[in-house]
Amino acid sequence: MSSRKDFFRSIIESSSSIGGSNNDSANATSQNLDSGYRTGVTTSGEEPTAPLPVQGRGRAWALSSLGVTMAPPADAAAPLVTPMENLVMGGRGRFLQKLLSQAAPTAATADPPTDTTVPISSAASGAGTASIKDSDARSVASRQASDVTKAEDSFVLRECKEQGEPVIRIGKEGNPLHLMGNFMELKCEPDRGIFLYTVDFSPPIDAKRTRQRCIDSHKDVFGTAYTFDGHILLLPKALKQERFKLTSQHPTEGTPVTLSVVFRVQQQMSQNVAFYNKLFRRIMYMLQLSEMGRKHFDPTQARIIPQHKLEIWPGFVTAVNEFEGGLMLNLDVTHRVLMQTTVYTHIKMLAQARGGQFRENVLKSLLGAVVLTRYNKKTYRIDDVCFDTNPLSTFRYGERDISYVEYYKEQYGLEIKDHQQPLLLNRSERRVVGKTEPEEMIVCLVPEICFLTGLTDEMRNDHKVMRDIATYTRITPNQRLVAMRQFCENVNKNEAARKLLASWGLELMITPKVMMGRQLPPENITSGGGVVGSAGPNVDYTRQVTNNPMLEIVHIRQWMLLYTQRDEQHASVFRDCVKRTCKLLGLEVAQPQVEVLPQDATNLYVQALRTRIRPGTQIVVIICPTSRDDRYAAIKRILCTEVPIPSQVINARTLANEKRNRSVVLKVLLQMNCKLGGSLWGVRVPIKRTMICGIDTYHEAKQRSNSVAAFVGSLDAAFTHWYSRATVQERKEEILNGLCVSLEKTLQAYQRRNCHLPDRIIIFRDGVSDEQTNICLDYEIPQLQAACKLVQPDYEPKITFIVVQKRIITRLFTMSRGGGDGEGQGNAPPGTVLDNTVTRRYMFDFFLVSQTVQMGTVTPTHYIVLRDDSKFSPDILQQLSYKMCYMYYNWTGTIRVPACCQYAHKLAYLVGQSVKRMPAESLNDKLFYL
Repeated sequence: MSSRKDFFRSIIESSSSIGGSNNDSANATSQNLDSGYRTGVTTSGEEPTAPLPVQGRGRAWALSSLGVTMAPPADAAAPLVTPMENLVMGGRGRFLQKLLSQAAPTAATADPPTDTTVPISSAASGAGTASIKDSDARSVASRQASDVTKAEDSFVLRECKEQGEPVIRIGKEGNPLHLMGNFMELKCEPDRGIFLYTVDFSPPIDAKRTRQRCIDSHKDVFGTAYTFDGHILLLPKALKQERFKLTSQHPTEGTPVTLSVVFRVQQQMSQNVAFYNKLFRRIMYMLQLSEMGRKHFDPTQARIIPQHKLEIWPGFVTAVNEFEGGLMLNLDVTHRVLMQTTVYTHIKMLAQARGGQFRENVLKSLLGAVVLTRYNKKTYRIDDVCFDTNPLSTFRYGERDISYVEYYKEQYGLEIKDHQQPLLLNRSERRVVGKTEPEEMIVCLVPEICFLTGLTDEMRNDHKVMRDIATYTRITPNQRLVAMRQFCENVNKNEAARKLLASWGLELMITPKVMMGRQLPPENITSGGGVVGSAGPNVDYTRQVTNNPMLEIVHIRQWMLLYTQRDEQHASVFRDCVKRTCKLLGLEVAQPQVEVLPQDATNLYVQALRTRIRPGTQIVVIICPTSRDDRYAAIKRILCTEVPIPSQVINARTLANEKRNRSVVLKVLLQMNCKLGGSLWGVRVPIKRTMICGIDTYHEAKQRSNSVAAFVGSLDAAFTHWYSRATVQERKEEILNGLCVSLEKTLQAYQRRNCHLPDRIIIFRDGVSDEQTNICLDYEIPQLQAACKLVQPDYEPKITFIVVQKRIITRLFTMSRGGGDGEGQGNAPPGTVLDNTVTRRYMFDFFLVSQTVQMGTVTPTHYIVLRDDSKFSPDILQQLSYKMCYMYYNWTGTIRVPACCQYAHKLAYLVGQSVKRMPAESLNDKLFYL
């Protein structure tokens, strides 16, 4: 304890000695010590053009406030001076920020010295001047040192327990089940950790690479296992001295450079999750795997599908974290589909296609697509196609202008053949030292040497293509476990990788973690007339739904059927089949108002919907000859906004198979009943006076247009009726600004229906990553509370907020027969719950497998309980989550997420993809978007 106190006291007392270091180093300090915050750090290896002001969150800001604001050289860029009170920090920085705000006698103590000069830097040269006198820095530190020292005991206590006590919430319901997961234990040697040192250079060195070379010249002191980011030096072992100096020779200038090395703190291995992930990134490089995004692939093991001109790269995705069972590597097998045709070939095919909208077709086809450049094995997202540029266009490269033809010839030996092809444009953002906002980077690519990745819409709709791809990508649990074991063996057999882990006191186990889970029993499904039946072990209740009346029926007295002349026969088949099938469901359907269009033109559909719908029409059914996005969007836009009536669009091809007509029409009738306000089935949920809500967002990837947030809330005690509301947000807006209004409207609808407000509100929030959970706590939950006050000033319901994560790499297997390869591991069955060993150490969370898969490996869903005012037991929340997976009316089986989340997803997708605006209020109490 005393050593930690001495450490923080030394920070204050030695501000003048530290003042010679570079400010970008302090920025890097924040990244290493508080890895959850990534601000202003250069990660791509480029050399900064000027020293950094302190831009971190957490301890870097704390050092800045204590007078450790470095004095940059005269040619440095102007720093951004930001008062501490305006900053949002986390971790130890937040603690010191609060402490300093209390200790400061006036607001002036947080401001920079009055004689600090910050001239405007030149935009052309990127150079400027700035100076902060060391004496001023020392005076600021001395004024605050005593107040900081008084609180050192509490600070040290926070350092030890800043994440809080471990959260252990384990349920008991269900049958015990032995499980195996895709988690490999990382054993840490006892009494090993990471020793953190700071290194200052005199005279100061701006270039990070140059500083790295100076460190590399002293491997006799530091050894070969270390990580250096320009200022922070991490070592697996302590050096003999805590403070010392070294002398190096400047790699380019040959002048002497003094390195001042100071020991700062020893961290336990479990405190360095971000460092471990970087370590495995280096191991992937040692295994010669190609990085694409956050995944790594082996092009030497590519599988070729010649009939479709595709190749599939196998690979791995890794994530190291501290779980309840200790430090583990979460390892999963992944695949990347690449086309063997270039973007240039794709553009030529579009040019040869009929129609005069060549540029529009190219943009529609390529925007948002990801391409691979094989010469450097990098991927880029296409954000635009520049038709006014070509490979003969020039750009600035070093001290000269060079064309793209010359550049690729000189750098990669590639010969560009077509000099008139347009260029592809990629926009990305990167953090730039000295700037608060990221800088946009623009990269131009030549289509001739770019290969498309992923699948086109045509390929996704081709069952043969998808079946052939699934042969390689949908691997069984046994195949997945074999690949995982092989990866771990390769790591341990690779001398460089094994030594790298050993140098940091780590050892990778090759056997997956074994855990004890539970299986919840299947639910009973309630149909119309009080018929109750079990969903069975495979949770497929199609037969019960189709052979019994619906739970709540809305008879169709007046409806409209719209189709073209060419689909007259399909429409006749549909009418006859509706007449025969509706009786099985207990549904009465009258004869429709028939409207026939002379041809398939979007404007004719729009005109008919605007002028021919009669008053009192309950629903409109449109039979379209083909599937076309523009036509579908136009129809939905009219019927969701201008003429708000529930609608059902049917592709005529689905009515062409006589053997399948009955099942197709049956599903259509079920959907129509839901869209009119009816319900199909129910499950028993013994929670009274409770509203269950689902939230999800939609982001348009290709057009980068506005995003859509959808809110869905239950209106009845059986959770079969829902109020749905969509809000259009600004582009890139990840959090929900319209959440307050959405919940307010939903509560008002609930009160109108039940004559009282709910005592509890349970929120299932989909689409939130680990990094965004604080946004839910700090921003979204207060909006929920504000909405309750707007409905009734003294209304304070108990709120339970659960984050639902389905895009995870966790896999669970049963240790029994199955998996497709005879004896071995099989997929975890529906109802499997795991709430120990691989759950988060400091969270109330659990994994739930709710669905059945016919091929491949099942993926569980991760539930994180961020807030629980009702103090529900783990069993209640786990069973409630499972029950809600039965209640999605577009599938007669369980789904991966609670029904309210899937409803929110469907609504957000419809509005974001087709409607592009908020639907009419009159539709909000119906599932019109199914």
